[in-house]
Amino acid sequence: MSRSLARLVEENREAIVRALAQKVKEEAGPTYASIPLERLLPRMEIVVQTLQETLAQEDPTVMERFVAASVRDRVEERYALTEVQMLISILRGIVLRLTDEAAWEEPTAYREAVRYLEDLTHRTQQWAFQVYLGAFERMMERQRRALAELSTPVIQVYENVLALPLVGAIDTERARRIMEELLIGITRYQAELVIIDITGVPVVDTAVANHLVQTIKAARLLGAESILVGISSEVAQTMVHLQIDLSGVVTRSNLQAGIEYALERMGLAIVPFAEGPSEEARTIPEEAEERPV
Repeated sequence: MSRSLARLVEENREAIVRALAQKVKEEAGPTYASIPLERLLPRMEIVVQTLQETLAQEDPTVMERFVAASVRDRVEERYALTEVQMLISILRGIVLRLTDEAAWEEPTAYREAVRYLEDLTHRTQQWAFQVYLGAFERMMERQRRALAELSTPVIQVYENVLALPLVGAIDTERARRIMEELLIGITRYQAELVIIDITGVPVVDTAVANHLVQTIKAARLLGAESILVGISSEVAQTMVHLQIDLSGVVTRSNLQAGIEYALERMGLAIVPFAEGPSEEARTIPEEAEERPV
């Protein structure tokens, strides 16, 4: 019976494609509405061709494979699930109307064709939902990881000196990620000093303090000394009240002081330039004077 539907779709393919493209642009949603009709037509041609092949082969997996690939692309392009579902529904309506208008030799054949089309539509929409949900979750996970990397930047301030500015709340998962990123950075840059800046951490409770201590201990195991900066008066009082042991940990008031201390440990210092150009800069080489302009 699906082969009869396949012939019906094949005979009316051009009309189905045009009707599908027009209705999708008008009714499927804002993303489809923003696509010019001439660009939408080739895409709808592929959809109708896939439907025709599915019916001809009597193999719903043909449509499922197409939906799986297509829906993943739509997720990346920020299409809503309702837009994908609406496209399938519009296609069903167009083919169903052609089925109603076709001349069937027997009523049974018509009913079986309609039943097959309805079953295929339901299965396709269900499969589209499952694929969309999985693809959307994977996309959100990628975005979460990207944000996590941005929220725990390990910056090389100078040779063998790293800075780890922390902003926002620190929970167990983020603390694990902070430690992991810091240890990777220490190994990669062969760091000897790590400046941990907690200026942007709004709340330091027992859990956060313990996470910081564990991170400092882990860095020490790799041979890197930690410098804790940005401790506010409120945080200092909290840490004293919680009896957090920071013995052996160098602390400084802010990031600038931490960097100055780290450079001093490296035998370096930040000094201002002398006013005006140096004597060497004011001296023009003789060959430069003789060079023609």
